[in-house]
Amino acid sequence: MNDHLDAINGNTNEINSFHEYLTQFENMITKLGERLDSVELKIAEIGGNKSDFKNIILNAKEQEIFLMLYSRTGDLMDYREISRSLGVTEELVRKHISGMINKGIPIIKKYFEGKTYLILDADFRNLQAKENILKL
Repeated sequence: MNDHLDAINGNTNEINSFHEYLTQFENMITKLGERLDSVELKIAEIGGNKSDFKNIILNAKEQEIFLMLYSRTGDLMDYREISRSLGVTEELVRKHISGMINKGIPIIKKYFEGKTYLILDADFRNLQAKENILKL
């Protein structure tokens, strides 16, 4: 009986160690993602100028998502919140966000406790307010 309990304790310790390792690994991936987003934003700032924004055309869902992010002055939103508000899946929201980023909309991703939060770049938001770049 004691051998059985010792084996269970050994397995429990091994599982706990593995869980700690996975938690540390997840934190490192989150930090790496933040750094990559920061680098992408810097590259966009260096390579882009205001006139690059003149040719951005968003589809209807992208416009809805943009307006949600735009109306949230400085507040972070996650994919779930956006998907619930629009009545679509989180996966569809992710695809639209990626499409918007590829079109040049500077959406900043922030990572906290394993969740991704989104915010519209403040400078772009102000530029949109002044020049109505997206013609919304």
